Amino acid sequence: MGRVIHFEIVADDAERISKFYEQVFGWRVQKWDGPMDYWFLMTGDEKEPGIDGAFGIRQNKDDVTVNTIDVSSVDETIEKIKTNGGEIVRPKQAIPGVGFLAYFRDTEGNLWGIMQNDTNAK
Repeated sequence: MGRVIHFEIVADDAERISKFYEQVFGWRVQKWDGPMDYWFLMTGDEKEPGIDGAFGIRQNKDDVTVNTIDVSSVDETIEKIKTNGGEIVRPKQAIPGVGFLAYFRDTEGNLWGIMQNDTNAK
């Protein structure tokens, strides 16, 4: 538990950002067939160290890059975050077929995601 498992960047133009990361870093881009506009970024060979990520369309001017940490329970981790001076900025939400996600700011104002895997999430 507690390992960074995913990063998420935001974009205004899906085609432009896809082209940028494909041409600059050789990343593969794949559109998600889910309930929102979201594109997965495969950053390298699965057999090599590293993490993959994704991008979504910017929803407001304050959206920033988010790294996501794997947790066994979003609910328990939210309580620990609050107890230790962090702030929940996006409450727990279900990502259908994937799991549960929430965003928080740490004591220094850094934005992070926490993800609990659960393929039954609805």
